[in-house]
Amino acid sequence: STHDGKKPFETTKLAYGTQVLWPDHCVQGTDDVALHKDFLLPTAQIIICKGFHKDMDSYSAFEEADHKTASGLGGYLKQRKIKTVFVTGLATDFCVAWTALDARKAGFEVYVLEDATRAIDLNGSLAAAWKIMAAKGVKRIQSGDLA
Repeated sequence: STHDGKKPFETTKLAYGTQVLWPDHCVQGTDDVALHKDFLLPTAQIIICKGFHKDMDSYSAFEEADHKTASGLGGYLKQRKIKTVFVTGLATDFCVAWTALDARKAGFEVYVLEDATRAIDLNGSLAAAWKIMAAKGVKRIQSGDLA
């Protein structure tokens, strides 16, 4: 963590609430933020950047952890008349869950592709995330269900 005297997975209080401190990852200006060389985006129309505010974490692709600062993704999808969002990635119990929940809050139908995610499962966080997502109407599917 970049917080002096703190170790990864400890918590700290920030302006918007309690924050888990993660090992440094996806640091701006490093190869960690690059898309994989085999991930081709010939028709990409938007790339959303998150987690670049120094004093605020960002789990969701829709808004920062303060639940106030929007990324622009929700507005973009609505402008395009997109009604359904499929969520994959890391980590199921944090970034994926927050993205899925914020997508539901924004009015989208949301599916999490369980076999296209991986969890951290910090003190039962995975089971808790699935429970909250289900309660909010997020659907849990496998990638094969899309065939």
